Amino acid sequence: MDTMDTMDTMETGDGRRMLGAGDLSPLLGVSRQRVKEFADEVWFPAPTVQLSRSSVWKMGDIQQMASQTGRTLDYPAYAAHLAAMRERQRANPEFRRFF
Repeated sequence: MDTMDTMDTMETGDGRRMLGAGDLSPLLGVSRQRVKEFADEVWFPAPTVQLSRSSVWKMGDIQQMASQTGRTLDYPAYAAHLAAMRERQRANPEFRRFF
């Protein structure tokens, strides 16, 4: 079974997974700051959405970049990140998070 099929995540209306720097950090195995530095590199995909203080990428674009550059994506770390966010939301209903 594909790990990605079992995870809740922010999705567009057509089912595409969307990721911010905080989501990419565990997936890429780097800090959020490093993700933001990667975003300035020519080999890193352009964000799908550029907000005033953050950027959002499509999972498919990140997977394609990983395939083209030989970078390994850490799906177990990403799954743990999402589980921690769900637990944080469960423990504190005031916590807002899109899945």
